Amino acid sequence: MKLVKLSLATIIAAGALANLASAASLEEAIKNVEVTGYARYRFDSQNAKLASFEDTDNEHRFTSDIDFKAALDDRFFGVIGFRYDSVDSSGENVNSKTMVGVDDRGEDSFGQTFNIRQFYLGYTAGNTTLMAGRQVLGTFFTDDMIGTGIKVLNSDIGGLTLVGMAFDNLQGDNDIGSSAFILGNAKATLDLDGEISGKLEYVTDRNLYGVAAIGSYDPVSFQLWYSALDSVAQLYAADVTLGANIGDVDLSLQAQAAGSSMWANSARAVVYDSTQVPAKYEMAELNLDDATFLAAKLGAKGFGFDGSVGYININTKDNGYSLISFEDQGGFITAGEDLLDYTFIDGDLSAYFVTAGYTFANKVRVGADYVGMRVVYNEIKNIEPSSTVDAYEAVARVDYKYSKKLNFKAWYSYMNGDNETSDNQHLRFEARYNF
Repeated sequence: MKLVKLSLATIIAAGALANLASAASLEEAIKNVEVTGYARYRFDSQNAKLASFEDTDNEHRFTSDIDFKAALDDRFFGVIGFRYDSVDSSGENVNSKTMVGVDDRGEDSFGQTFNIRQFYLGYTAGNTTLMAGRQVLGTFFTDDMIGTGIKVLNSDIGGLTLVGMAFDNLQGDNDIGSSAFILGNAKATLDLDGEISGKLEYVTDRNLYGVAAIGSYDPVSFQLWYSALDSVAQLYAADVTLGANIGDVDLSLQAQAAGSSMWANSARAVVYDSTQVPAKYEMAELNLDDATFLAAKLGAKGFGFDGSVGYININTKDNGYSLISFEDQGGFITAGEDLLDYTFIDGDLSAYFVTAGYTFANKVRVGADYVGMRVVYNEIKNIEPSSTVDAYEAVARVDYKYSKKLNFKAWYSYMNGDNETSDNQHLRFEARYNF
């Protein structure tokens, strides 16, 4: 990483890290500070048309993650990371969240709009690195989720990295579908709008443990993962990718097998009971069961063109509710933008996808995705019968790589389902600068 000129904020951050260990002076710490991160702007416009109503939502989002890494001596290093994240409703100032201070709850359960996202101490000895503190989990089952704990990486074996971790204080962000699961038997109060209150326990209140083996031996790379979400579920995944080059064409074949083994037998969740007159929110008990995930993807790239085809299958053991990925899509094979969700499994799913694109002058890529899906949804006892839904999503994309660090993208997604869901549209524009 190239060293950069330091601003006052950088010097302050380095000073905070220098206090973590007396082995390095402030002057020495400043000389070895590395800065990584990004600044991103997004505009999202979503329109959802259901059988009984239509809803349009337009938002601006401003996000920046900036991490400062300082070498404290030959073996110790410290990282402190700052996050600014604001989602503001377009066309009105009632829900503006660009302020920092009173009544500032921020986004994704970080606490407020501007906050300290990461703060941890690292130690390296030979090919082993230990990191302790508040940090990105970095598992196969999560995307950018934060937790407090310990992570150990070892690469003594050439081409192979072994990982072990233990985390608590997990971030409860908006990309966790199972966050609706209420565990235990604590009493809950439900109002007419479906808002729940009481001393409740959710899946993000539990600890997460994990081990992994990640290897690369040309032309094969692989990942083996196991994670335990305390008293909720065991998650496991295997990913194998085979790469080949024929002439000027790069080919790849990726296969994944994963699953969840649920420790908890049941959970509660708030559901909308349309069978009552008038319809209202109810607290329903959901049976939790094991689930399996199988997927394969064949990709090709050459002469400016790129494309892929793939198949995804998810099954629950006994028509119960489950999860495959804990937060967002994790490292799983996926396509489209909004249709597929692996964090809340409420039925048996089969899907196929096709993607294609062309890149002009290594700068502008124009592409499209198509995802077709069939889901047999599980029954919610006494509230909702089982049902079968066929749906699809079509996505058009344009990406512009202005420079190595500055990129622009835009995409439009259209989803349609043959049951209650139809004509769901989502437009996004994004500008991102990487430090």
